Amino acid sequence: MVFANEPRFLAETDAKTLQNAINEAANHPSRTVCISARTGNSAWVIDQTLLLPSHITVILENCRLVLADGVYQNIFRNRNMYAEDAPLEPQQEIHILGKGHAVLDGGTPNDLCESTSRKDGRPHVRFNNLILLHNVTKYSIKNITCRNMRYWAINQIACTHGRIENVHFESGTYVPNQDGINFRIGCSHCSVENITGQTGDDTVALSAFPCGSDGDLLPKDVSPDIHDITIHNVSSCTKQTVVALRCSDGAKLYNVTIENITDNGGDYRPWGVVRIGENAYFRNRPTTHGDIHHIMVDGVRALAQGTVFLNVTLKDAVIRNVCAEGDTMYTVSTFYPVDEENPVLTNDGVTLENVLFENIC
Repeated sequence: MVFANEPRFLAETDAKTLQNAINEAANHPSRTVCISARTGNSAWVIDQTLLLPSHITVILENCRLVLADGVYQNIFRNRNMYAEDAPLEPQQEIHILGKGHAVLDGGTPNDLCESTSRKDGRPHVRFNNLILLHNVTKYSIKNITCRNMRYWAINQIACTHGRIENVHFESGTYVPNQDGINFRIGCSHCSVENITGQTGDDTVALSAFPCGSDGDLLPKDVSPDIHDITIHNVSSCTKQTVVALRCSDGAKLYNVTIENITDNGGDYRPWGVVRIGENAYFRNRPTTHGDIHHIMVDGVRALAQGTVFLNVTLKDAVIRNVCAEGDTMYTVSTFYPVDEENPVLTNDGVTLENVLFENIC
């Protein structure tokens, strides 16, 4: 194992020091680098994205990595993303594993958001993701805390066979679109388990939008569909939805299992705990009937405004063991209000085919 604290890796910035250690680990038999707490310094300050090669394990041992003020950088990104000479095949076996109390911290918010993305010299807003993975397979992210997100914490585009577990979110100062975990176009055969904390927007979102900026990143011959995803044990507080499923422009969502999901009764009151379908994000055509199918929802509990929200379409699905408690408005609904928090009008209603509702209370 390579230890980043070794003096031989010391460089003029923390990011360069850690990158030196990562590069050394890529040539070490263990293919493992350990980033641990620093003596006399509370955090590693990241002013340049740490690029991860294939077949690498990064152990974060009781340490905090914080983004420098004002930078447009990720903390971690796989090396091939944006590389002009990157091969077409996916990177493999990238693992980010926390040990003890491991924190990825967005620090102070900057001026980059969706409304300023690619404007006045700024990069795309995805440069505010704490972890950004593109075209990666056989990967894992485990046992970390994501704090003070500047945008989405964990963003995955065209990634397969991944596992995310034991991740805690602390959203900090509210900024627009503080999602927790995002699966974008082309993601499949992934699992999410044991997620807690608070996010400013969706805690876990599956969004297949092929005509957006993600479409430019879809590898050749890879379908934009999102499928074979398992989401288990998520308890969070959010302004939007704990788990959200969306697709448009011909992309499909299917073979998704969602189990044991609850809002944790925190500061925010989400409109729904689980959301399936939305027709507000499309370029050529919205979601049509049959685009979202074979969805299993089992065990949803609400303490806030609502529980399971359905929009547009759902086919060949099961929704069971849904419980609305306290002053929660609904268990299953198609009504979506328009107000300051939700300014986009979405058509009410859903077309259902072969959908079982069971044990709704």
